[in-house]
Amino acid sequence: MRRLLLVAYYFPPDVAAGALRPNYLARYLPEFGWDVTVLTRPLDGESERDIAYARVVTAPVIGDGFERTVRDALVHRNGSAASNGASPLRAALRWTRQTLAFPDRASGWAPYAVKRGYSEARVRPFDAVLSTATPATAHVVAAATALRFGLPWIADYRDPWSGNPGLREGPIRTGLQLAFERSLLRRADTITTISQAIALQLERIHRRSVHVIPNASEPGDWAGLESIRPARFQLCYTGSMHAEHRSPTLLFEALSSLRAQGDPAADTRVRFFGPSNDWVVEDARRYNVADLVEYCGVVPRSEAIAAQREASDLLIFLNLDPSSAFELGSKIIEYTRTRRPILAFGPPQSVMREHLARHSLGWFASDLAEAKCALRAAYDRFVSGDVELPATEAGFEARDLARAFASRLDEAVERR
Repeated sequence: MRRLLLVAYYFPPDVAAGALRPNYLARYLPEFGWDVTVLTRPLDGESERDIAYARVVTAPVIGDGFERTVRDALVHRNGSAASNGASPLRAALRWTRQTLAFPDRASGWAPYAVKRGYSEARVRPFDAVLSTATPATAHVVAAATALRFGLPWIADYRDPWSGNPGLREGPIRTGLQLAFERSLLRRADTITTISQAIALQLERIHRRSVHVIPNASEPGDWAGLESIRPARFQLCYTGSMHAEHRSPTLLFEALSSLRAQGDPAADTRVRFFGPSNDWVVEDARRYNVADLVEYCGVVPRSEAIAAQREASDLLIFLNLDPSSAFELGSKIIEYTRTRRPILAFGPPQSVMREHLARHSLGWFASDLAEAKCALRAAYDRFVSGDVELPATEAGFEARDLARAFASRLDEAVERR
């Protein structure tokens, strides 16, 4: 059996969406002839993770312990305000990490991760390295290890690096990122990504072919969930939020307008599962709908899926910037398996609009009028008792994902 070093900044039990793809690879690649060692960051000071299907080793992040100590002290002193990021000190820490760290905020992981990668390669010689990003620091770690030991390297993009519409960076930093990305990725034997749109973007940057391996889901995550009728018109979002490119403002504005008109579609509950954000709270207050919003915090994936099933409709928030219109994202796969109608908010020309319409999955809105119409339609459907979507093709399954990567890895090894 061949041996793979899988470099992934996010990995379970981390609940970030970015942990899913590497987790599926670690779980199922052994079925296709690849023994996996995962190199990731520690959670709660661990050095290794005990899981049944792969060896998981960790490398610390420079400054992470200090930041965690500051965060815990602020939470103890100031309560939820600090935990939501309202503290000026926490804001300063975030600014420092985002502005000075290069190539991204995870750069403090690179020195120790490279060192750990080297030590693992000496003890357990690998046949290939695979990194999945973002953060792009994972590619830096993989490139260094592959170069040091003469190994083939597959660089997988879950999101763009340079030109990512979710990152607001100045022209100088953007130029430096692009030059660094091009130089680094010349060393990659193969580049993969999740969609044809991102592949075209990467091909323009790197002037080479990029292979599309779509995101996947694990059907077993939904096994045993009851088919229940939600008790009330209730909306649910599971995931993280970003003030500049993933915001519920349009939803709040629509609910506020419907409430002012006395429309029953405003009689709902909006549940958010994921990291809390003070700006989301302020947005809800600004539109006088804070009483409709419930923040449930970060929960295990199984609880998030159960919460989706308890809702009448599920929410997706996309970047409203037109440059992000090509983004479909991985959440649509998860929501489709949950079989609840979807309310999505994004730019007018988003590929999500056509996807929802073609598969009869829900509604899409890019302005206030559309958002109000979508909420009314969702409410009417709930009142009619039609809340369960028919089973439909949800895309790649986790084994399909592993099979596709195993094929690329075998090709890369055989070319050497």
